[in-house]
Amino acid sequence: MADAKVNTFFISEKISKVRWVPEQLRESERFLTGSWDMPKNFLRIWRLHRNQYDGSEYNEFVPRCSDKLAMNGDVTGIEFVTDDTAVVSCSDGRVTLFRIKKAVEEDVLQKEANSELLHSFKASGKCSSCSSISVYGKDVATVGEDGRLNIVDTQAHLAVRRSIEADSCSLLSVLYVNPQEVLTANRMGIIRMFDIRSSSDGSATTAFMTSCEDEKRCNYVSCLTSHPTQPHVVMAGSEEGSITVWDLRNPGYPASYLSAHTSPITDIGFHRSDPSKLFTTAEAGELWLWAQHPTMSGGVHRAMEPSTTATENTNPWLNGERAKNRISVTALMTDLRKAINSFDTQSSKIICGSDSEAIYFVDNVL
Repeated sequence: MADAKVNTFFISEKISKVRWVPEQLRESERFLTGSWDMPKNFLRIWRLHRNQYDGSEYNEFVPRCSDKLAMNGDVTGIEFVTDDTAVVSCSDGRVTLFRIKKAVEEDVLQKEANSELLHSFKASGKCSSCSSISVYGKDVATVGEDGRLNIVDTQAHLAVRRSIEADSCSLLSVLYVNPQEVLTANRMGIIRMFDIRSSSDGSATTAFMTSCEDEKRCNYVSCLTSHPTQPHVVMAGSEEGSITVWDLRNPGYPASYLSAHTSPITDIGFHRSDPSKLFTTAEAGELWLWAQHPTMSGGVHRAMEPSTTATENTNPWLNGERAKNRISVTALMTDLRKAINSFDTQSSKIICGSDSEAIYFVDNVL
């Protein structure tokens, strides 16, 4: 990897979520942002343009907002269902489906559907935040501070197909691991798996707890991700800044536990085209790259230990303590003093959204 290059663009909004707009045949020049903790929050579509005032050989692309739509609260999630359709969750307890109409000059955001109230508190009847979403095909899983898990159908105008009282406390993250099973993570650090196609009462099929350096306290799960090619490998970022790894084929005990950031992890995810690279962001204003050693990612294994299993050969994240020796960590951004809340990858570029009211572009990460 060459030295990473960071460009900063201040936009006067705290960014909670950011996503590249998918393109099939070329690198995307469009992206979406959602804001939070502002007097009025917006979903915006941006496009990268050459700086017309810079005639140098190294003229950089600069982002320009093409369109925006006001949201009824903080944006808590943005995920794409198709290349031009995105579902957006909000702190008002609802999700909204948006379509992107691409044009030569100005792209347009168009609201396609708005869900019913998905999350609310029983005692007061007031809405609770929809804290996280996950997409599989045309279905969207949502969780909220009310402890409820919903499965929403984007092809039926966001109709609710299944609603489960999944937990007695706030749920912070949700993750599809396959079309039938969904993981939820709560504020106590407990992760539960649900079979969403089962006709039972909606009880969890299994539950396990994230690790913590201090055994006397809980360590809430702030974000979840799974390995792109081995979805049974699940990773959780936590309040204490650590990463816990599970093999869902044997979830009784964590496969690995890695000390990482000194502040809560805000986002975790693998590179979209290179599963040997994992990225994490943290409240301290950090973006880290976790890269498998070439001997692991390339499938060539020299001087392997006799006790190393075939599974460990394939995925070093399951190697327990040995994982620390097979994965290198690089700080791509650090000491921003404001949280980096979200990131997305494409090719050699990463885009980040932050509480510093700025968008960061990191290039040369591959």
